[in-house]
Amino acid sequence: MRPAEIGPCERHLVRVTARGAPWLRAAMAGLCGVFGLAGYHGADTLIVAVLAGAITLLSCAQGLWYAVAPVPFAAAGIVLAVTLGLSQLVLGAQPYTGWILATASIMSVTCYFEWPHRQLAAHAVAAATVAGYTAGCVLAGGGFPVVPSVRMVLQALLAWLGLRLILRSARFCDRLSRRAARRRSTAEAARAQRAADSAYLALLHDTASTTFLMVSTAAADDFGWLPGQARRDLEVLTTQSVRERETDLAELLESFDGHMDLDVRLDVRGPIVLPAEAAFAIYHGVREALSNVRKHSGDLRPTVSAHQDGQVEVLVRDRGRGFDPDHVPPHRRGLSDSIRARMTEAGGQVEVTSAAGEGTTVHWTWTRG
Repeated sequence: MRPAEIGPCERHLVRVTARGAPWLRAAMAGLCGVFGLAGYHGADTLIVAVLAGAITLLSCAQGLWYAVAPVPFAAAGIVLAVTLGLSQLVLGAQPYTGWILATASIMSVTCYFEWPHRQLAAHAVAAATVAGYTAGCVLAGGGFPVVPSVRMVLQALLAWLGLRLILRSARFCDRLSRRAARRRSTAEAARAQRAADSAYLALLHDTASTTFLMVSTAAADDFGWLPGQARRDLEVLTTQSVRERETDLAELLESFDGHMDLDVRLDVRGPIVLPAEAAFAIYHGVREALSNVRKHSGDLRPTVSAHQDGQVEVLVRDRGRGFDPDHVPPHRRGLSDSIRARMTEAGGQVEVTSAAGEGTTVHWTWTRG
C-alpha cells in the first residue's frame, strides 16, 4: 500500500529502485537469453530469442517509463512470467539448471524493487513466475521441481523483506529529517523573537527611556522641549512596524530640528531615498547620538549633515567634552546597540571618532547592494 506521506529519502529510494531494477532485469535476461541460445537449435532458438527479447524490451520500457501505466506493465510481466515457465513444454524441462530457471529467479526477485509501493503487483508477478516455472516443469515431464521452486519462493520472500527493511529505514531517516527541520524552525522562530524583543528594547531605549532620563536630570523650569519630544517618541513607537517600503531619510533627519531643546544645525541635502530598514537604522542612530550629545558633551549646538553621492553618508558632530570610544562602560549600550549593531544589521557601517576635549564625530555610511 502506498503511504499517505512520502519523504525525500523514501522518494529518492523508490525512484532509484523502480528505475534501476528493470534495467538490471533487462541486462540479466538478455545475458541469460544469449547463453540459452547456445544450447538450442532450429526452431527452439527462435523461441528463446523471442522470450528473452520480450522480457528485455519490457524491462527497458519499464525502466524508462516506470511511473506510466503501471497496470499494463504488471499485466505484461505476469503474462511473460507464465509464458517463460510454460516454454518448457517446447524447450524441455529444466528442473535444476538452464536459462529459464535463471531468468525466472531474476524476475521473482526484481519485481519487488520494480513495484516498491505496489505490493499486490509485485506479489502477482512473483507468484506467476514461480507457478509458471513449476507448471511448465511438471507438464514437460520433469517432475515437481521442489528445490528450484522453494528456492524461488525464499528468494522472493527475502527480496520483499529486504525492501520492507530498506523502506522502513528511509522513512525513519525522513522522520529524523522532519524532526530536525521542526527543531530548526523552532530555533529560528525563537531567534526571530529574541531579535524582535531586542529591537523593541533598543527602540524603547532610544525613545521613552531616554526622554525619562532627560526629564529626571533637567531643571524644574527646563521642560519646554518635553511636549514636542514626547510627541516624536509616540510617532516613532507607533510607526516602528512600517518597514516594507522605500523611505526618504532626509525627511526623517529634518525632524531633529529642536530635538531635546538642542540647537541642531542641519545640513541635509535630500531627497535621500533608501530602504526603510536602513533609513530607520540611521535615524535611530542619529537620535541616540544627539541624546548622548545633550547628556554628556556639554555642546548644545551639534551638526547633522547628510548627502547621497553613490553612497549615503550621515555625520553628527559636536565640540563637547569627547570620550574614549574604546573604554565605554558596559552598562552604556547606546553606542554598541542603538548605533553600531542596528546599522550593521541594516548592511551599513558606523565609525565613531572622539577624544577627551576634542568633541565627537559619528559617521554612518550605507551603500545599496
